[in-house]
Amino acid sequence: MTEVEFDGIPTPEGPGSGRLARATVGMAVGTTISRITGVGRVVALTAALGGFGFADAYNLANTTPNIITDIVIGGVLSATFVPVFVDHLTTRRGKDAWEAISAVVTVTITVLLVATVAFFVLTPSIIHLYTVTNHRPDVHQQQQTAIFLLRWFVPQLTCYGLIALFTALLNARGKFAAPMFVPIANNVVVITVLLWFHALVPHPSLVSVNAHHTALVLLAFGTTLGVVVQAALLLPSLARADLHIRFLWAPLHPAMRTITRLAGWTFGLVLANQVALVVILALADGAKVPGAVSAYTYAYTFFQLPYGVVAVSVMTAVTPSLSAAWARRDTAVFRRRMAFGLRGMLAIVIPSAVGMLILAHPLIDLVLLHGAESPAAADSTAAALAMFSLGLPGFCTFLYMVRVFQSMQDTRTAFRLYLMENVLNIAFGVLLVGPLGVRGLALSVSIGYSVAALMAMSVVRKRVGGLGGPDLTTPVKRVVAASAVMAVVTVLALNVSSAPSGFGLLGRVMLGVIAGVIAYVTTATILGAREARRTRAARVAARAAHVEPARAPEWDGGDSPSHGPFRGRLDDRFPDPPGRHLRPVNDEPGDEEEDFHGPDPGGNR
Repeated sequence: MTEVEFDGIPTPEGPGSGRLARATVGMAVGTTISRITGVGRVVALTAALGGFGFADAYNLANTTPNIITDIVIGGVLSATFVPVFVDHLTTRRGKDAWEAISAVVTVTITVLLVATVAFFVLTPSIIHLYTVTNHRPDVHQQQQTAIFLLRWFVPQLTCYGLIALFTALLNARGKFAAPMFVPIANNVVVITVLLWFHALVPHPSLVSVNAHHTALVLLAFGTTLGVVVQAALLLPSLARADLHIRFLWAPLHPAMRTITRLAGWTFGLVLANQVALVVILALADGAKVPGAVSAYTYAYTFFQLPYGVVAVSVMTAVTPSLSAAWARRDTAVFRRRMAFGLRGMLAIVIPSAVGMLILAHPLIDLVLLHGAESPAAADSTAAALAMFSLGLPGFCTFLYMVRVFQSMQDTRTAFRLYLMENVLNIAFGVLLVGPLGVRGLALSVSIGYSVAALMAMSVVRKRVGGLGGPDLTTPVKRVVAASAVMAVVTVLALNVSSAPSGFGLLGRVMLGVIAGVIAYVTTATILGAREARRTRAARVAARAAHVEPARAPEWDGGDSPSHGPFRGRLDDRFPDPPGRHLRPVNDEPGDEEEDFHGPDPGGNR
């Protein structure tokens, strides 16, 4: 890959940027299809399991392997392994580099196996921790069902860990697409299993499912099978990646020490996130109305769609250039690239949040109100989704700012901000779950991330001397105005009909979406054209203000004819200054006191 380098740090410029663009598009396509099939999985879940006690037991059990994987290795691996692998492959001899990578891979797999055994032993304790706030009469049945399912789900820990490890190895070799596509197979397998289970047990409950032991085993085995298939599908890509890995037990290898050093703050960040999630799920399980865990889980899946499709793609595309600009201490470029990515992301995320808020109830009724799902459960999910949507811009902005801090190699600040967000999330969750139920838990997430986003932006602004000024605020104002117009049009279109289900409801949702998109794009285009005209007029006025007189005073070769601060300037000695035809260059707001040396790697000036 051909790249432009500054001090050994590649930047996404030159011919290599085409490959980066293709990789980004490939990742975006894979992520989009994966998210769509993920929604299909949620539809199958609600149809097969409903939204009450049995669904809560399944969702608690199925969420736990992801939590444990992130705590044990997942989050730390994704943040530290790729930089270490790439560093060794580019700065060491081939044999030494693969020896270091082999040591890391061997230790990682060993840790995964040990953690999986411990996970199996601690399964009952984990489920009892989730249900500590649940005082309903059926809590014992829920615990027994969840424990049974979780024991079948335990191997997922090893599989998810291997998927993260395989992904790191592929990324280090410049291969990005395969890890984005393999979750699709997982979703397809699980959807098939759920439909099969629904055919065997049309209306499952904590009581009735015990009479269908074979179907319960099918559900548990099939869910884990999906993760196994996802991991296995990465093996062909690994075989083509020219890896030279062997078993090498060397836990004290310098590469392991480097990863341990880098992983400190990242591990704290991941641990804080997972602790907050466990607390929120425990609060949901203890809510007055059964099914809060499932409603929260399903709503969160829909809430993640704009982030997964738009925000992740933008972050992935912008992060390399941010890292390169910071490495060469070019804060002006860093600031411009940061503003470019943020405004591009918000241009989609803000109208998505508005649309999600307005369409939450009809959309959930259309997509989830089938099979075993009840109207009450669907209403609970829709209410949670509406509360989540309020925090979507803050959620995406905060995670974007975390990427900015990672580009600065400042994981300590990211950890502190995440810690504050999690404290706010838990505190508001405890306060709001009583009066609002699952809506309060979703609202607590929105509040926590929105406040944390404002704090993160404040820190970044001080660190780099601004957030982009009008280059950021002007487009975002247009987006907000266009989104307001979109909201009005969407509400009007949605109320053309009052059909509560079927094709009538589908027509309402489609009309609302299409009318809203047209209104948003049209309004944004008109406002953008008006702003462009104003900018051109301002430039013309600026050029007119800087035009020199047609004929300057004659100079007889003696001292400069002018006096004061301009005495002796080049344009004072010639009738036609050399630069008089050039357009003026105006400083951007916030750049008047630019530190050209830039901050050090820790962010201090």
